[in-house]
Amino acid sequence: MRRIKYKTSVSLLIVLASVVLVLLCLLIVHTFRTGEEATVGIFSLAATLVGTLFIAIELKNGSDVTCSEMLIDLNNYFHDSDRLMKVYEILETAETEGNYGYDRWKDVSSVEVAQYCTFFENLYLLYRHHIANIEDLDDLFGYRFFLFMNNPYIQENYILPTSSSYAQVFELYKIWVKHREKENSGRNGWQRHVPCSKFMFPESYLENKLYLFDDGLSEYNKTVAELPDGFRMKTLGFDSLSAVMQLQDEVVDGLEDKKLFFSLSREELIESLQRDNLCGIVSPEGKLAAFSVVVNNREGSRSLASDLGLNPCEVLTFDAVVVGPAYRGRGFHRHFIDWSVALAKQKSCRYILATVDPKNIPSERNFLAKGFVVADTRVKYDGLLRDILKMEI
Repeated sequence: MRRIKYKTSVSLLIVLASVVLVLLCLLIVHTFRTGEEATVGIFSLAATLVGTLFIAIELKNGSDVTCSEMLIDLNNYFHDSDRLMKVYEILETAETEGNYGYDRWKDVSSVEVAQYCTFFENLYLLYRHHIANIEDLDDLFGYRFFLFMNNPYIQENYILPTSSSYAQVFELYKIWVKHREKENSGRNGWQRHVPCSKFMFPESYLENKLYLFDDGLSEYNKTVAELPDGFRMKTLGFDSLSAVMQLQDEVVDGLEDKKLFFSLSREELIESLQRDNLCGIVSPEGKLAAFSVVVNNREGSRSLASDLGLNPCEVLTFDAVVVGPAYRGRGFHRHFIDWSVALAKQKSCRYILATVDPKNIPSERNFLAKGFVVADTRVKYDGLLRDILKMEI
């Protein structure tokens, strides 16, 4: 219907333009009293202009047909590809069951996942070169695109670890999200479902183009220290994101006083995995027993530098430490503090800052024992009272 209205409007515009041209020609002939030869030339030029307009419209209509045929061919190619359909079926099952566990992906190769992603990189090229519009792409491929991009397994094991390699897909994602927001604004009276919406990439992540901050896989899962009883301290990567979230939820759920700990959001953890430092301690069985987040010496709301009037470039912020209930009493907190001190020296920072609830005596005792001092006490984190601790390196 939209195409018919468009063609009707253009046809009326051409007729109107033709009438205007004829009237203009008559005005010129009448005003300047042109001779017969000049008059014929003027009207010939007008006819040529009108003909050119008609040809341009026909070419445009032809390109519309060609684009439609190409999108249909791409859709058929998708359904005829065993690799693409294999990935799609797993994505669909995970969404339907609400279970995004890793086990279902054990028989899927990285090549198959890469081919699925490449399919949408090609769609972005069609959009960028004005061959296809986002409305048509959304009608045919929107569900399959968001099903892939918002799947936590795909995010944590493929997209986020080497995010700069997926820059074109992220650009398409931003365009697609804005289109869906516009369509779902209520103007049309309906809401279009976005698969795995709770795992959508945060707006701040997209707008700040954090996907371009990419250290690759080389910095993940490096051993920091071997600890007693077979525990190992290591740097964490995106493949640990779900485990980190689960451990944090477990600890918070077990607190009688929920104000003792201010949870990090998934958005903040993704940001820190991209730009900061995450360290974990794993059991001999490979289970995550504890983790810590240290925000780098950079500006932003998560740095505590402004609370004490310090230069953010000289400050590391000890943002969180979480130890599983079954693993307390092993000194993990103090190991994380030692790790943060080593980071500060490596990055030539003068200070490490941290916050602790004044009622959280064990946590504050660990910081004080390592040389921190209480520099201030103020309200933070949506009205929670916190001691601000400082260590000068």
